[in-house]
Amino acid sequence: MAACVLIHLEAFEIDAPASAYRDPGLRGDFGSFFPDYRSHSLFEYGSRIGVHRLLDLLQPLGWSVAVAVNGCIARARPSLLRQLQTRGVELLASGWSASRMVTSQLAEEEERQMLAQSADALAQAVGARATGYASQDYGYSLHSARLLEALGFDHVVDWPNDEQPYTFGPRRQLVVLPPVADLDDAQAILVRKLLARRWGAAVAEALGHWRSSAATGSVFILPLHAWVAGAAHRTAALRRALESCEAQAFWQARPSDISRCWRDGGRQPTPDTPL
Repeated sequence: MAACVLIHLEAFEIDAPASAYRDPGLRGDFGSFFPDYRSHSLFEYGSRIGVHRLLDLLQPLGWSVAVAVNGCIARARPSLLRQLQTRGVELLASGWSASRMVTSQLAEEEERQMLAQSADALAQAVGARATGYASQDYGYSLHSARLLEALGFDHVVDWPNDEQPYTFGPRRQLVVLPPVADLDDAQAILVRKLLARRWGAAVAEALGHWRSSAATGSVFILPLHAWVAGAAHRTAALRRALESCEAQAFWQARPSDISRCWRDGGRQPTPDTPL
């Protein structure tokens, strides 16, 4: 049983294009509009403070951490990404900005350019291309899988429809690592309006159940957002949830390790196996 926490590190455009589509469930307290300075400042908080607070909580508890980085962050904060790498964090590419969700209303060429620009921005920031991808707000189009294959991605942390990895895409070249989207902090707290303590209790209950009954080969990838769970008033709930179940009860692994293990037929890397 493999476990990992995926932190979404996002930027939000103050003036997004008129054609931009944002997840309607995540609109601000005053509606969805531009310029939305309040939402922009919350996302800035996540990249300045929230992501560090989450790492300071998660890593001492023994949790493997990966960070999905959208293009705006990669372009604006390359030094932050290099700092994350020094802390052993694996970086995944994501969309371009939190104000642009991929849907089938997006022209295929426009989507291809957006995905390519995001991947390129991350590669330029850290000097290497990401092999993993995580979408913006779980947004996909009819073309996304084919475009991701063409861009050379190996795995995606998306499609929360299972507990075990599987192959996906026209040529079945992508390994899907399903996240636990029902426990996603943004979906639970912002969309379904759960109090942080009730969300934390749900995370703790899920971890306990999974530890006792999950099938071998299953994955538990908890999606968090730097600007949501990284807020000071929500940290205690997350800490209580994670302390309820020892991290080492599971194989703590990066998404690339899980994908490689799945492709190798379930053989986990040994301490002497180069990653």
